[in-house]
Amino acid sequence: MDEGDTSSDGAAPHSGSATTAPPSPSPVSPSTPSVGRHRGAAFEIFILGELMDGPHHGYLLRDILTRMLGPHRRVSWAAIYPLIRHLERAGLIALEPAGRPADGTGPSGHRRRVVRITASGRERFYYLMRARDDATADYHETFTIKLLYLRFLAPEEQWDQLERGQAYLDAQVRHLRHVFTAASTTAPLPPDQRAAIFRMIRFRLAAAEAELQWVVDERAALAHSIPRKERSDD
Repeated sequence: MDEGDTSSDGAAPHSGSATTAPPSPSPVSPSTPSVGRHRGAAFEIFILGELMDGPHHGYLLRDILTRMLGPHRRVSWAAIYPLIRHLERAGLIALEPAGRPADGTGPSGHRRRVVRITASGRERFYYLMRARDDATADYHETFTIKLLYLRFLAPEEQWDQLERGQAYLDAQVRHLRHVFTAASTTAPLPPDQRAAIFRMIRFRLAAAEAELQWVVDERAALAHSIPRKERSDD
């Protein structure tokens, strides 16, 4: 793998739209080697998820993640390379020489290698995707990355992840709306300070409400494919 190579072959992130899920693999124990918490776990899901469709060059994984996170979030190689090495040591991925002469070497002279997922890596991926993540400060990013790979889960498992995302976003909306109530700590502030706070909160609230409605709509679209007894209803 060439740390310095930043070229791209034009591949784009995969859609998170639902497709028929493959048979469920055997569950992975929570004792499966972890690559860290919060953002590290989110990036772990991303790398394993991208490899579920086939091998990738390491630099391409970084480029896809950068495009997914947006134009103002540049993902450094220093954030991805140690994680790839950690996954390799844990036996979740394997690094192999590129199979085509055209792959050649990168600008720094290192022979390019491709990354593929192992059987243990597939089990780890399903374990992470099915996990009921805590609502931490990094949950939003983890949930967003999981949306890319919901298609690998059975409908009732997709439902569970969307339900948790909805609960998280609903809590965010309720928290932001509380600022406008008489019970809020903003109530005794001078009017000009309250007006400035309300302006900022309305900005955040608009985004949270839009995301919440999106998840509600996704669950509604998914509901017809899941027997009522296998899903919870609000």
